[in-house]
Amino acid sequence: MKETVLGLIPLDWDIVKAKDFCDFVTDGTHDTPIPKEEGHYLVTSKNLKNDGLDFENCYFISKEDFVSINRRSGVSQYDLLYGMIGTIGNPTIIYQSEIDFAVKNVGLFKMGGDLQKSIWLYNFLNSHFYSNYISRMQSGTSQQFVGLGFLRKIPVLIPKTSDNNIDWHRLSKINYSLSTVDKTIQATKNSIAKLEKLKTSLMQNLLTGKMKPDGTWRKEDEFWIDDKFGKVPNGWKISYLKDVQDINRESLPASTDPNYILKYITIEAVFTDRIDFNKVPVYKFSEAPGRARRIIKKGDFIVSTVRPNLKGFARLQEEGDNWICSTGFATVSPIEKQVSDFYFFQILSFIGEKQFASFISGSNYPAVTDRDFKQLKVYEAPFEEQIEIASKIESVVAIINKKQASINQLDKLKKSLMQNLLTGKVRIPQEALNQ
Repeated sequence: MKETVLGLIPLDWDIVKAKDFCDFVTDGTHDTPIPKEEGHYLVTSKNLKNDGLDFENCYFISKEDFVSINRRSGVSQYDLLYGMIGTIGNPTIIYQSEIDFAVKNVGLFKMGGDLQKSIWLYNFLNSHFYSNYISRMQSGTSQQFVGLGFLRKIPVLIPKTSDNNIDWHRLSKINYSLSTVDKTIQATKNSIAKLEKLKTSLMQNLLTGKMKPDGTWRKEDEFWIDDKFGKVPNGWKISYLKDVQDINRESLPASTDPNYILKYITIEAVFTDRIDFNKVPVYKFSEAPGRARRIIKKGDFIVSTVRPNLKGFARLQEEGDNWICSTGFATVSPIEKQVSDFYFFQILSFIGEKQFASFISGSNYPAVTDRDFKQLKVYEAPFEEQIEIASKIESVVAIINKKQASINQLDKLKKSLMQNLLTGKVRIPQEALNQ
């Protein structure tokens, strides 16, 4: 092993500067062309995503500006872009063959059409040891900019052959190993996207009764008309949420034992149908924040009444009697002959979304009061139908959660592979290299 700016590396690995690994390193214009309503895209750091470019928030520029910029910084297939201002990084490979955009304040690594070099640099710039390196370079400064000189001198770790040339065969095999994991992750993400569309469709149609639990559609004569909700299936009602579930059922009194141990769920720990229990601190009551008051139990769900458009709504599925949430949530508890999930999915869907929007309309502080929350209206179906509808939606949610867990495991695998393969700590077996 030998000591380098990136730490200890094997003797048969080496470090080269980016300008020597790539054909050329440059950047786009530093001027801001006059935005147009149509024309050519101008890509900046904010448009870079690890999985591609976000053209939705791009400026348009004139053909003249586009030609002028691309004389200096023309983008070609398999080039790699790197953010220089704001959020530094987000390396992005250009895969499309027809390029019709220019770049501004974006590092441009010219690869000469070499995909293997581009993938290697992409993985290297995404690795944690490169992140550690750039953190050290920026330590003690609030600088949110890297210059072209920095980009050209980026140390790139590479395997070498016995005659001290780049070992392109080993490099391509490592790329293949990492790409295989990437492809599996992307395929799983694509599958989740399709399932999310299915879930949305089921929520729109099952929760409103347009579709029956058996998958058939109700006919026109199977509805009655509500003034606000429109078509409602015969045998269903429109009810206030407070009449079909208990709202804010229990709270800790001021007289609670000071030594009572509570697990405090804050708004920062709650996402759409998910609680991050790593962000749930444990307190004695005497030391807990004053807002730690609302008691929740397994089977309850909580709804963030602050910025409800972010949908910080989640079900508690953990056992225990000492779960407490902030008063920034409304707690919803089941009652007899009512299925809690049936109402949770309604609050999560457009049914709740529209009503929240009406409550906070015109307010500078996007929050819903407890009084407003109790005015939420929902579809109330017969009990057996509630069970079937909630079960069908939950079956899709369970598959999504399982696939998301797979992605989390694959992400961990990729980080481990990057840590070991990209540094030479773990070597691809010779028999694999020979294939």
